[in-house]
Amino acid sequence: MGWRGLLRVVDFQTVLTSQPAVAAALDKAQRAGGTKSPEAKALREGYQLVAKVLWTRRASIPRVHDLAWLDHAVVSAETRLGRVWESEEGRASFVAAEEGLGEDVFRELFPKDGAEWIEIPVQAFAGISPTVKLERGVFGPYRVGIVPEPQLRSLYDWAAKTKFNAPPAAISVLGEVEALSAAARRGAGPSVAVVFAGYSFEDVAAE
Repeated sequence: MGWRGLLRVVDFQTVLTSQPAVAAALDKAQRAGGTKSPEAKALREGYQLVAKVLWTRRASIPRVHDLAWLDHAVVSAETRLGRVWESEEGRASFVAAEEGLGEDVFRELFPKDGAEWIEIPVQAFAGISPTVKLERGVFGPYRVGIVPEPQLRSLYDWAAKTKFNAPPAAISVLGEVEALSAAARRGAGPSVAVVFAGYSFEDVAAE
């Protein structure tokens, strides 16, 4: 079983109006590797994802996960802070950190189970809703946490306070959360959030 996790500042206004940037990356990928290359396929799916969420004004847990990774890899790859955990070693360090915190976890960012919908302001076109509904929680192999702008101060205070008495395994994660929430507050608009996007998947053995 493989696993990957992303902790990142995401501006949903930027992501959901990023079709021109994704289209440019897609064109570049198609020229370099052809229309059927894995990179081109992923970018095409990303372009379609943004269009679907912008049109429906809703993003389920899997779609929020994919939007966060699209932002990380393409839209804001060089401009926003983020931390990635990959491989069994990365999963082990993250699990150890979470177990070290016990029940003293900010569940809006690291949900344990269940799901709920929240609203984030996103301006796009005249005549459509100025907010987008995003789902956070656990669904199948996906685990998504979202801490929107009104809760960023509480997230920062939690991380700063908790890390002083946290076990060693948890200190690095709490430090990341503290730094990200501070960065999100500095550049904060109402569409900015700290997001965790995790996914478990079956490893495919090489033939």
